[in-house]
Amino acid sequence: MSRPLSAKEHALLKFLIEANEPLYGDRTNQWKTQVETCLVREIDSPYFLAMIHEEKIEKAGCDSITLGYELVGVDQGVPVLIYAVAMKTPSDYFIDIFNVDRLDGEPLVNYPEAGDGLMIVERNKRVGGADLRHLYGKSGS
Repeated sequence: MSRPLSAKEHALLKFLIEANEPLYGDRTNQWKTQVETCLVREIDSPYFLAMIHEEKIEKAGCDSITLGYELVGVDQGVPVLIYAVAMKTPSDYFIDIFNVDRLDGEPLVNYPEAGDGLMIVERNKRVGGADLRHLYGKSGS
């Protein structure tokens, strides 16, 4: 069953897309437009979301990439990994998956809020935002 993103989900996904602007440039504007009105469906949990695409886009999908920058938050002392996957088509990339994953496998108690309280990581190394390295392993700066 499909549904729109909640306000918190939309704000967090938009923040993640904006954090990736240094890597993807103007493509992030297209992604922000895409998620304004997108519908999603839940996969295995209410926090693992697949975007609903037009049939011609779904059929054209030929590969995928995880966005280069991910976010890390904290829920009751447990790290939360926030990431998106883009689907590649012959002509472009489209946001396809959005996941908010509490790393101990337990359900989220407090949904992460977009903003300065999140750490931006690339390949498990901190590149910006809050310094949560003490909770998220030995990531460098």
